[in-house]
Amino acid sequence: KNSSHTLIVELVGHGKRVLDVGASTGYLARVLTERGCRVTGIELDPESARQAEEHCDRVISGNVENLDLYEELGDEPFDVIVFGDVLEHLEDPLRALERFKPFLGSGAHVVASIPNVAHGSVRLALLQGRFEYRSLGLLDNTHLRFFTRESVGRLFEDAGFLITDFRRTIQGIFMTEIEVDANRVPDDVVRLLEEDPEALTYQFVLTARPYGGVEGPVAYHERPTGELIGLLNELGSSSAGGKGFVYELIRKLYDLEDLRHLLGIRTKQLARTELRAAGLAQEVVELKDRLARVTQSGKSNA
Repeated sequence: KNSSHTLIVELVGHGKRVLDVGASTGYLARVLTERGCRVTGIELDPESARQAEEHCDRVISGNVENLDLYEELGDEPFDVIVFGDVLEHLEDPLRALERFKPFLGSGAHVVASIPNVAHGSVRLALLQGRFEYRSLGLLDNTHLRFFTRESVGRLFEDAGFLITDFRRTIQGIFMTEIEVDANRVPDDVVRLLEEDPEALTYQFVLTARPYGGVEGPVAYHERPTGELIGLLNELGSSSAGGKGFVYELIRKLYDLEDLRHLLGIRTKQLARTELRAAGLAQEVVELKDRLARVTQSGKSNA
């Protein structure tokens, strides 16, 4: 579950017509095809595109930012459009989302994975005066854009999408490809970082639907706010004047679900801290008892 590829496959589902933007060698398309999906790929690198043809119904070779999408894709809509570690490589990811939006069918959605530049390892490296690009990972040298939780939300909102499922992959602060001298980091700083769940978030993986066609996934409708969100969608569809208000209210409800998720993480962290504190308190009691016995024994011998 702690893999963006696994989460993407889960969020795409079975038997869907999928557009894989940035298909690479078709490794994702292969798995989706095994799950009954029909995949069209877009890939910049000609050699990777050639390999992807083995797993896709069709592969379009070219730059997603300047392709004539209507000429290449026609008017047949897709059930899911996947941006797997793609948006951060684009000059204008907002425009890309807007360009692909017309190719989503009714009830369709986007699935995207995006690295988190606010991971604790990047923060600590900056504190140590380093921001070094690498061949892969959070600071991939081909990244043109960098995202945090907040800027991901703004990107999709500005493009006319509502995020309907928001997941994360997790990596320890000192367990990424980013070089950090742990010996130079005070324990208090590490503890402060660990209290922020986003400091452990390596990638965001999300689904988003065009504003006006929001039908949050089953996982959300099973939550207490699910029925209310459904009613609000019906209200937004029936009242043109109230769509803006309804959109904001739905967005805030999903933000509330996200906060509940973070609260659950913080609660677990607090429970672990209390458990450690209880253990330390017990050690203090035992040490005091041993000290008292040693002192008493010394007095008796004297």
